[in-house]
Amino acid sequence: MLDVVKIDEEKAAKNIIFENLEYLELSSLPSFRSFCYGKQTFIFPSFIRFIVKGCPQMKIFSSGVTVAPCLTKIEVEEGKVRWKGDLNTTIEQLFIEQ
Repeated sequence: MLDVVKIDEEKAAKNIIFENLEYLELSSLPSFRSFCYGKQTFIFPSFIRFIVKGCPQMKIFSSGVTVAPCLTKIEVEEGKVRWKGDLNTTIEQLFIEQ
């Protein structure tokens, strides 16, 4: 798996809203690169918990804007969390540190 969301750019909506998504875990995905490389805006109004483990190729969450106002940390290992102001910046920083 390389991406979770694959979008035909010609038919893509500007905003994609995951209204009720509160929790997402991505683990043991050695080839995983991103949630989506498209330029769409992802809105996660209820997103409060995100875990990323064992995804060494993940460079960015999404190439577009990601709005997750309730998310304030990413769990990267058991008991270890990271946050660099927003979701994309945090994922980018994790990739750089590997």
